[in-house]
Amino acid sequence: MSLGIAQVNDLNNALSAYAFPTAHFDFATQNPVVGLSMCQLETRIRQQLLSPSSRDVKDGLSNILYWGFAKMGGLALTRVERFRAAVTSQQLEKTSYLLTNHARPTLYEIAKLGLPQFSKVSFVSKIRMYLDPLESATLDRQIMKIHKIHNDTVLAAVKEDKTSIPTSKGNSNAYERWCEHLAYIAQTYLPTARVVDIERGLFQMIQTGRVKEAASILKTA
Repeated sequence: MSLGIAQVNDLNNALSAYAFPTAHFDFATQNPVVGLSMCQLETRIRQQLLSPSSRDVKDGLSNILYWGFAKMGGLALTRVERFRAAVTSQQLEKTSYLLTNHARPTLYEIAKLGLPQFSKVSFVSKIRMYLDPLESATLDRQIMKIHKIHNDTVLAAVKEDKTSIPTSKGNSNAYERWCEHLAYIAQTYLPTARVVDIERGLFQMIQTGRVKEAASILKTA
């Protein structure tokens, strides 16, 4: 099967409407950074993650948490403060080595670093996404709502528990298939889009109560 023109337009419109807060924090001045575009946010966090400075890597990881919890108000900084208090220099050094020596480390490799609050697929995949938005995306329980509508998409290989998506080897491999399928959708229907853009379009549809339409697109494409 293939997507119809209306479905392609629907996905493209959802992608354009994606407006998750571009939350970022400057830890040197202890102030939020406002007014960033999504592209600017991606660039800043990627630069921090790939910096030779452990302090920058710590800030990049912190900003992934800050962005991921942006819609939860004060909880975002609380989560960030917990992470910054718990993460060790050794963990940051190992993280820096992995991220700078592997363009797209697997989720399982990232999870093995033992970073506080980066054990489940939702946030581990955010690290991969910020490293390589061209070919990587986020995978979380919002996206998994699609599986409840159609259980025969690429998401069928992802195994959830009651509250999260564990970062097992199986789920790490399933994540790669998810990214590959999003790449296929982009190349086939929206060739100027990146893998992360296709995921964000589906996410936007889910967030606006259109899970069935998102599920139909993923199943049909």
